[in-house]
Amino acid sequence: MPMRLLFVLACCVAAHAADPTLLDRVQAASKDVATVRIPFVQEKKLAILDEPIVSKGLIEISRPLSAVRWEFTGKSILIFNAGKVRRWGAEGKEESAGKNDPGLKSFHDQMQAFLSGDWTGLKSVFDLAPDPDGAPVLTLTPKTKDIGKYINRIVLRFRDDFTAPASMTLTATAGDETVYTFGEPEVGADLPMARFSGP
Repeated sequence: MPMRLLFVLACCVAAHAADPTLLDRVQAASKDVATVRIPFVQEKKLAILDEPIVSKGLIEISRPLSAVRWEFTGKSILIFNAGKVRRWGAEGKEESAGKNDPGLKSFHDQMQAFLSGDWTGLKSVFDLAPDPDGAPVLTLTPKTKDIGKYINRIVLRFRDDFTAPASMTLTATAGDETVYTFGEPEVGADLPMARFSGP
């Protein structure tokens, strides 16, 4: 799984660990949300390519089921369910998700934090800087060398009502940039267990 995907997920939960004002707003906006589906468009701007690489996908979250589905349409699916991480490739075939895979371990920890509300682990990994003027923007800077090898900074902007992220810009150490634009969240989406069982 690409390292960048892991940090998108970190961004989505890191806002909860920011300053009390932003924390209060985000928690108040989402406290009664049991399920949500958020479409996104990923645009990778790589120095070696003239045109960006564009991919679409969905994030689906069910708090009652303690499950998250992260899907790049037609490419890959990653599911966190029952405390375990599973992934499938473009052909719909399940891929090995070894316990010792550091990427999957990171994804597991981040999803557990998102569903449980315990964000202390992320504070040890990122410096979190809310917008000084009170805009719904959070900038994350890696604290560790392992993450710093890949990521220079992440800028997360929330929707004005704080119900979901609006966009996220990830700047890689080498200067490449990945922009995620999140669509209208479908709060209360019908997300049966089958959505968190596989393709």
